[in-house]
Amino acid sequence: MTTDHSPRWPQSHLSIGAGVLLLMAVALSFFPGQASVPPIDRDEPRYTQATKQMMETGDYVRIRFQEAPRHKKPVGIHWLQAAAAKATGLGAEAPLWAYRIPSLLGAIAALLLTFWAARAFLPPPLALTVALLFGATIILGVEARLAKTDAVLLATILAAQGALARLWLSKERPVGTAALFWVALALGILVKGPIAPMVCGLTILLLAVVDRRAIFTNLCPLMGLALVAVICLPWYIAIYAATDGAFYAAALGRDFLGKATTGQEGHGAPPLTHLGFFFAVAWPLAPFALAALWQVVRLRAPALTFAFAWVVPAWIVFEVTPTKLPHYTLPMLPGIAIAAVTVLREAPPPRVMRLIASLMILAGPLAVIAAAPFLLSQLAGSGENTGALLHQPTLALSAGLLAIALVAAVFAALRTSRGIGFLDRRVVAPTVAAAVISQAAVWGAALPALGPIWVSPRLVAAAEDAASCGAPRLVSVGGYNEPSMIFLSGTDTALVSAEDGVQLLREGCAVLAARERAVAAVNDAAAAAGLPLRQTAVVEGFNISKGDPVRITLFVGP
Repeated sequence: MTTDHSPRWPQSHLSIGAGVLLLMAVALSFFPGQASVPPIDRDEPRYTQATKQMMETGDYVRIRFQEAPRHKKPVGIHWLQAAAAKATGLGAEAPLWAYRIPSLLGAIAALLLTFWAARAFLPPPLALTVALLFGATIILGVEARLAKTDAVLLATILAAQGALARLWLSKERPVGTAALFWVALALGILVKGPIAPMVCGLTILLLAVVDRRAIFTNLCPLMGLALVAVICLPWYIAIYAATDGAFYAAALGRDFLGKATTGQEGHGAPPLTHLGFFFAVAWPLAPFALAALWQVVRLRAPALTFAFAWVVPAWIVFEVTPTKLPHYTLPMLPGIAIAAVTVLREAPPPRVMRLIASLMILAGPLAVIAAAPFLLSQLAGSGENTGALLHQPTLALSAGLLAIALVAAVFAALRTSRGIGFLDRRVVAPTVAAAVISQAAVWGAALPALGPIWVSPRLVAAAEDAASCGAPRLVSVGGYNEPSMIFLSGTDTALVSAEDGVQLLREGCAVLAARERAVAAVNDAAAAAGLPLRQTAVVEGFNISKGDPVRITLFVGP
């Protein structure tokens, strides 16, 4: 069921053809950087390394990172990554971009499913606007390029929420739509455990409280629970048997409850942090949401009721949870986009709100341009010649693209500041274009050129060049233990003491990589063992995971 009311304020909305072309442009904007940006520490290579080990061992039940069990998330994303890697014909030796394919497809699916969810309430041009504003967001662009769970999880939640909207609006009992809801929910459970049930369950509960529609009856819960059991239980039973219940003790007891009660891994933050994140990672949706805020609680429309039930309860859960990361609220952003477009079609914002939102449209490209000098100043202390870095052609290309993006954003901001509606095609099109071009500038041109931050690829390449034997084992001493190094160098990468590292050099084909603070200990251990070492290279860079410069010396045996 779709509600198609005519807007009260005349607007020049996107045509269907123009909207589809823009949607294609947003989907294409997810491609730059897929193959050229190395693994980004630390979550991404932890997932890819665990998937690689599944293919190496043939064990597709247990999840491990080297010898350590990885009892944090369910298996769904690993199966998808393994399927993508095997589709290349290379299996465990597949390049990183193969492991990123599920996230890329998940983001594209999320883009299309956002349009489908919005169509439950809005006509096609406005539903396309919802999909464009969400699809162009910074955070979706990030998740489309990282080989981890969140883009795929998002697609499952959007499929479930789109089905749920139709079940809520329907006066009949659409069994097929109910089946779609439960299948999507089950897939979400296989990808990231309780997150999909939490978002969808809170939506259902609030809809049941504020509205008298027969939401529970239309859900066909008995059929649904049977579908979830058929899809999810085989692996959940298998992992219980394979780990003697250790997976549940760690995943629920330490990972899930740990995040719910303490700020894990240094990611603790106070309430309202996600609101602050929103204005950064949800650009260019954020200005439109701000422009709609003044009327969002005053208007009465099914779209706003559903969006409220979708966004508010889950957002509160994430705000009160101590552990906070910018991508946690990603599944709620499509609901915010639906609410913003629903409000902005009815009435323009007041002048002050319009001017603030207009300035925010400029924020995306301006923030990247403003951050560039700071980033270069950090890299200047990492052994890189800043002048040479600045003269790389791809950085010049990135600067040119950002200039074009800023011009497009200026056009959009000037039009809204002069009273043109936020949903007008002369505003939406240049705003989305600014986001698409900015993503291409950052991911396709700038990041691959920033050699100093890609320590692990340069370290592994230098080790391969240094070895006099084929396929050397990398032995890391002194604390450089980034997951990206392990994924790139191989599962047998050793993280050991200076004494053990020297012993491994003696025993076989290996290259020892020692951080600066461990070089003296390595030399002392080699002298004590009577093993002459030869220094072959020094790799310098900036470790973005810890925010500090690193200097790593490579040694080989006689």
